[in-house]
Amino acid sequence: MKKIILPILSGIFISTITFGQTIIPKIGYTHSTWGATNYVTQLNNSFSSQYGFSFGVAYSVPLKGLGIGMLSLQPEVSFVQKGFKVDAQGELLDIENNAFFLTSHQEYTIHYLEFPLMTKYEFGNDRFKFSISAGPSIAFGLGGKYKAVSTIFDGNVTTELANTTGDIKFFKSKDNQSVSFDHNIDAGIQFGIGAVLYNRIALDVRYGNSFTNTNEYNDSKNRVLQFTIGVPISLKD
Repeated sequence: MKKIILPILSGIFISTITFGQTIIPKIGYTHSTWGATNYVTQLNNSFSSQYGFSFGVAYSVPLKGLGIGMLSLQPEVSFVQKGFKVDAQGELLDIENNAFFLTSHQEYTIHYLEFPLMTKYEFGNDRFKFSISAGPSIAFGLGGKYKAVSTIFDGNVTTELANTTGDIKFFKSKDNQSVSFDHNIDAGIQFGIGAVLYNRIALDVRYGNSFTNTNEYNDSKNRVLQFTIGVPISLKD
């Protein structure tokens, strides 16, 4: 009798645990910038967006029915590229008090391993489901790449001052070919809307705003708009 009952109870337990749960591998791209006050000192700074990509997996766990829909908890892990572009310009004085005009264009792409924990409310049918979600996230900087071009104009001739590329590191790197940021922990909150088509394609649009600064000496928080497409894999038989 035990040989019969134990497999039945195990099957009931496993089906209860996995019922309605969904794994969602996904891939997409990011549109990010800094919420910064300044970056290149003594110059006027203009920030713009940098593009990147992301990929990862989400695990959706239904919690309870709520109204016409279902409330779920969705932990995720993703590789995400964040970054920004900055154009700086302004008049400076050299050591002999001669004025010259400096312009600079810099681009930064920072790689993060990110762990969002989203609370999701989803409603609809097997053809179309709509969802809204929100939750905290924490990311760990892995490094990245930068490029920078600067020129000077002395009133007569424009001269290229620098044209460099290199790695992004953290914690005050001594490498002359790299740029260093002070903090590699990026904690924030995310908000999103999504849709699932025929239980086969999951679309998600998400905005993330950081609470932590990348540099300690200025306001340098990541702001990321992320678009992803995923394939829901139901654990329900």
